[in-house]
Amino acid sequence: MAAANLPVLIRRTPILPVAPQASEVGRERLFVKAENLQVTGSYKVRAAFTLIKHLSPPELNRGIVLASSGNFAQGFSYAGNWMGIHIVVIMLDRTSHFKLQETAGYGGEVFLCGDDAINRQSVVERVAKERGMVAIDTWEDRRLAIGHGTVGLEIVEDHPFLETLLVPVSSGGLAAGIATAVKELNPKVKIIGVQPERANAAYVSLRAGSVTAIDYWDSIADGLSAAQPGALPFLHIQRYLDDIVLVSDSEIAHAFRTLFARCKIVAEPAGAVAAAAYLSGKVTQDRNTVALVSGGNLSRTMAKQMFDM
Repeated sequence: MAAANLPVLIRRTPILPVAPQASEVGRERLFVKAENLQVTGSYKVRAAFTLIKHLSPPELNRGIVLASSGNFAQGFSYAGNWMGIHIVVIMLDRTSHFKLQETAGYGGEVFLCGDDAINRQSVVERVAKERGMVAIDTWEDRRLAIGHGTVGLEIVEDHPFLETLLVPVSSGGLAAGIATAVKELNPKVKIIGVQPERANAAYVSLRAGSVTAIDYWDSIADGLSAAQPGALPFLHIQRYLDDIVLVSDSEIAHAFRTLFARCKIVAEPAGAVAAAAYLSGKVTQDRNTVALVSGGNLSRTMAKQMFDM
């Protein structure tokens, strides 16, 4: 139902083969779902339209407030601008200037809140109350995970030989939505989440058996900023993910360069983590594998940094 309700603006992004070496062309085992080619450069616009579809006209007239590391900001701002809805986005001070600029360019209003990712939602609630707007919890709202699930549906439909699916994990909504959709359609698919080594709250939580916050964060993958997973997504992660593996910043940069050179894909750091797990050997390379390139929103400065690492 969610997929059928997406507007024609949403692209059905391709699944492309990746041959790390020229000798492997035609014998690829790694493929990427290129959501970096999605409108606004990220999968999150799918969830933005899905949620907006569920709001009443009076709610839409009030406008929407949400927190974002950058890609939800752009997705909701684009959807809001298209549908005439005022969007306010609560963002961390450390958010890249590129993502701040793009959010404003799509028509969103940016509200900076310091660098405490866990407490961003309290700022969302306060701003919504002060302005009479609708507060959205991007970590816990099931409608967003349903929107993310449309990516999984397309992967199953377009890649029938899928054996392993690699997805980036931050607060967990993307992994929860995709894993739920894919496992319900094909329980035999192995689904593995991927996080940076120093942005690994979901990894820590999965091993602890409960939602656990980390008190550190240090990664080039600024789009994976959650210091703990959401409670609702974590339940789905526990049920549907087979594992979570960790990759280093240097492995993320290597994946970025490989995707750029071998299949002409530009991935932001958060968008390259899934492919990094395969290319670094953190997961088996003898299975037909799809890695989600979740976004491609990065500055020239970040691109240069990854080319030079």
